[in-house]
Amino acid sequence: MTKRILFVDDDPRVLSGLERSLHAMRREWDMQFLLSGRQALDAMARAPFDVVISDMRMPGMDGAELLQQVKQQFPQTVRMVLSGQSDRDAIFRSTKPTHQYFSKPCDVEELKQKLVRMLALRDVLDNPRLKQLVSQVETVPSLPSLCQALRNLLESPAASMAGVADIVVQDLGMTAKLLQLVNSAFLGAAGRESDPRRAASIIGIENLRALVSLKLFSEVPPSLVERLQELWTHCRTTATFAQAIVRAQGLPESLAQDAFTSGLLHDIGHLVLATTCAEEYESAIRLASLERCTLADAEQGVFGTTHAQVGAYLLALWGLPDSVVEAVAWHHEPTQVRPQAFSPLIAVHVASFFEHQLRPSASSLCQGVLDEPLLATLKIVDRIPAWKRSCQQLNEKR
Repeated sequence: MTKRILFVDDDPRVLSGLERSLHAMRREWDMQFLLSGRQALDAMARAPFDVVISDMRMPGMDGAELLQQVKQQFPQTVRMVLSGQSDRDAIFRSTKPTHQYFSKPCDVEELKQKLVRMLALRDVLDNPRLKQLVSQVETVPSLPSLCQALRNLLESPAASMAGVADIVVQDLGMTAKLLQLVNSAFLGAAGRESDPRRAASIIGIENLRALVSLKLFSEVPPSLVERLQELWTHCRTTATFAQAIVRAQGLPESLAQDAFTSGLLHDIGHLVLATTCAEEYESAIRLASLERCTLADAEQGVFGTTHAQVGAYLLALWGLPDSVVEAVAWHHEPTQVRPQAFSPLIAVHVASFFEHQLRPSASSLCQGVLDEPLLATLKIVDRIPAWKRSCQQLNEKR
């Protein structure tokens, strides 16, 4: 199906340049180029768009206001900024309604590739209501204890970046949000970044204080804290296991970092479903218990998709690295992407399985199956005992 993409900029030269640069995509994308926010909203009222990409500084209605209107009126639409805007307050105002931010001049090829990948994953999430709900997510809630620890630290004049990073790497929501900001150009040149410690350092103490004041970090509702506490334990442990597995392979530290972050975020879709679709999510939990199936299978029955695709769609919307999005999307079914070599996806798949084995009472409904045929195809099945020993050693130190 042809995807519809709307570009909005008050400078006709910018629009002409984009139209020329993207001409080759005309067979796949139905693109419109408009000069104002008002024209954009009128066009969207006539027919839906998959993506809207807006300039920030425009007369009458600026980009932040336009995207806020789009979020409210057309919540399924992906919202992006393409701007030379450099005013920090204006940029921060755009962080909530905007999924990704690109700076002018923009690498059009990079923009095109990000759109291609995101729209492909959009098709995987075959549930219009879930697409709408995920598109409206501004923050992924954090554990209240970690939010309070971060606030306390940032209120101190002696706040250190190391202390901030130590808190961030424990939390799914904070890690995802900071990686969204540094992988888009909200605060300067965007780069491929999967390390939440480096992300916090790039953003800096003063910007973090401003982001906290803007409530860019939210808290898990008190009624869900006890139930979801186990999710954090599972994700943190899976992250350290996945990192250890990559290191045991003697691979570059950059891959180990991708594996750590992928492991930390691999079940973020559970958190999204639990806080946006609470009744249906509870139904999936009951179904899994009744049918003695995995929670992922029960989610498929209730939602037509699983927490893995939900989490990956959100992270793709937010512009996180492809390797992280892939590992989150397919950690239960790595064969779906036909991997040709060991990758963070494989590390997370194995690490999550080991975490359930080593703590069998923790999350039995989520227990999956280790894809040994795939590991055999990749000629790494003989590594399973060594990987397991590494994970056991880490588990004994906890």
